[in-house]
Amino acid sequence: MAARLTCPKFFLHVLLWTILFTTCRAFTVRQTGDGVDVLLDGTLLLRHERANPAILVGTGTTIFRELHGNFNISDTVDSKIALPDVDVTQPSSSEYRLVFSSGGNYQTEMKLMTGNEGHDHVMNISIPVDLDRTWLRLYADDGEHVYGGGEQFTYFDLRGRSFPIWTREQGVGRQPGTFVTDEANRRDGGGGDYHTTYWPQPTIVSSRRYFCHFTTTDYMVMDFTETNAHVIQIWGSPGVIHFGSAATFREISEQIGELLGRQPELPDWVHDGAILGVQGGTSEVLKYLEQAEGQGVKVNGLWIQDWAGRIRTSFGRRLFWNWAWDEDQYPGLREEIVRQKARGVRFLGYINPHLNKLGDLYTIADSRGYFVKNSTGQTYIQDFGEFFCGTIDLTNPDAFQWYKNEVIVKNMIDLGLTGWMADFGEYLPPDMVFHNGVPGREMHNHYPALWAKCNRDAVEESGKLGEIVFWMRAGFSGSQNYSVMSWAGDQFVDYSLGDGLASVIPAALSLGVSGYGLSHFDIGGFTSLFGITRTEELLIRYTEMAVFTPMMRTHEGNRPADNWQVYSSDSTLQHFGRLVGVHVSLKEYIRELVQNNTRYNFPVQRPLFYHYQDDPMVYSIKYQYLFGPDVLVAPVYREGVDTWQVYLPEGDTWVHLWGDSSYEGGQTVTVDAPLGQPPFFFRVSSKWASLFRTVASDNPLPVNGTGLHSDILPYVTVLIAIAVFFWFRNQ
Repeated sequence: MAARLTCPKFFLHVLLWTILFTTCRAFTVRQTGDGVDVLLDGTLLLRHERANPAILVGTGTTIFRELHGNFNISDTVDSKIALPDVDVTQPSSSEYRLVFSSGGNYQTEMKLMTGNEGHDHVMNISIPVDLDRTWLRLYADDGEHVYGGGEQFTYFDLRGRSFPIWTREQGVGRQPGTFVTDEANRRDGGGGDYHTTYWPQPTIVSSRRYFCHFTTTDYMVMDFTETNAHVIQIWGSPGVIHFGSAATFREISEQIGELLGRQPELPDWVHDGAILGVQGGTSEVLKYLEQAEGQGVKVNGLWIQDWAGRIRTSFGRRLFWNWAWDEDQYPGLREEIVRQKARGVRFLGYINPHLNKLGDLYTIADSRGYFVKNSTGQTYIQDFGEFFCGTIDLTNPDAFQWYKNEVIVKNMIDLGLTGWMADFGEYLPPDMVFHNGVPGREMHNHYPALWAKCNRDAVEESGKLGEIVFWMRAGFSGSQNYSVMSWAGDQFVDYSLGDGLASVIPAALSLGVSGYGLSHFDIGGFTSLFGITRTEELLIRYTEMAVFTPMMRTHEGNRPADNWQVYSSDSTLQHFGRLVGVHVSLKEYIRELVQNNTRYNFPVQRPLFYHYQDDPMVYSIKYQYLFGPDVLVAPVYREGVDTWQVYLPEGDTWVHLWGDSSYEGGQTVTVDAPLGQPPFFFRVSSKWASLFRTVASDNPLPVNGTGLHSDILPYVTVLIAIAVFFWFRNQ
């Protein structure tokens, strides 16, 4: 009997030690020939050799020039000192101490610590006080891929390029050497480049299945151009750096969520239709609503960004940045909000953290010292494009409370608005002076997170979390913990890869990898300049992609009269309404995806490798994505095509929704993709398969399935009749 009891006890001890070993991961420092390796759970993070030191320190001079949120940044490295010598000690089982130096000079300490639960892995670097630059060289493998960096619009895999971490206008065109970008640069220097983004973030995820997050808010550059190292250049104090590793990318997402925070679930009404971006006054927006509903569009909201009034500039119609209801433009709005909400249609507005000098809110804030200051202690005034504003100093507790309570709560929530675009936050020059005394260069990246907190606090303190949705374009580390929804900003109304329709795909994927899993975009794009305007085809292609996002919302753009709108023809509204119907048909599935983003930090739009990490093909795909675990979407982002190639990940059988054809994974297939039928595949084994199969039958193409505008069909018919007449006459 005793022998029989000993055996289970032995295996129990083995099991307990196995669990302890596999869950309590920790840093390991391994001595090599003339240096050291730093590993986390067996993954090599740092390789230090005398000929290739892991850390360099130095000094430099950086000059920032800002205009309209575009930054020209020039940098000079004054000194750069390699630290080949290293001394390693281990004060405890959960801590290592490495001191790097050059012959005992420029001593730089690196502490490696693991938290009590074995999952908080921290690197803390301290450099000499007279230095202001650190170059940290993370180990890189030949075939390694790197993702994240916040919201990156051009490249999903960051390898081979360098990325400054500085929130700013994304730019117009974002491809130097192209017509649009070059014209924008000639106009005001606002053309942008592949790396310019509203939401940069010093968070990366490696295909070797580890993540790294830098807590500094100062300017930095992540350089992935070297073959054997990822070189991270940090301005100022390097601060704390967090690492994590796991067997799967979904586990890594959970770890990032634990570190940075997660978004709350969206209000349920968001899934019931599309938010129409319309403006022009009470009667005008109600006319658009009636027109849309008359063509079968499920409308859940009217986004009236001009609720506070309008001005006109050379860029187009702009809003009057004085965030109070303009009763002349929107008479009876308060009552209409109540009336439409009873029918399931909400009203939504717009706000940003800047106030126009011509408004009464500016006068109040200026008299109380609530704006960010310049070096002389006066309100810092910025040109936002032919009008001038001050920026609320959200580090000033009194200013924060005033803007939250008197502007957002009183003027917006109490009016009855159920959401808003919380715009901007990225325009702050580094010479601004803040109430909290933190240098402007360090506050610049952090400000969008404070702006998110101001909006979130207003919603929560009003008891409206779960009812109100606000969306933001600017962000940084910490925005995950406060913001409710992001949007991709101001895409150009074209098919360009750098700033057009396609760019919102890597933007959503990189942001999801960085820990923010709820994003959407302006259906149709926003920016129209240089004679380029939105077409109906582009609008429908944007709508197709928006179906497979958490929220659908249109935008009239900066020049509404010049661009094709959803309400430009009955035919467009019918196509739009059908696609909104597809989105609503997927409501239960989308709700579960949003819930899993809140619970586990699994982004709604996911890269293919999240679920197919053993398929080597998926690591280089940036224009397809998984909409949750069961749906594969390959948006059409080229003009004038009606077929599309799609790669299907290996390991599953995939069903093409519109053709009801099945394909084995591990191959590229070509499918029909006419307007209104975006390439949509689902896993045959999905628990949602029966729901997916009903989507096509429940949402047939409109009778006018050609995509031609219904208002020109009579003319097309006449032309065809004339052609037929002459053909017969000539026989």
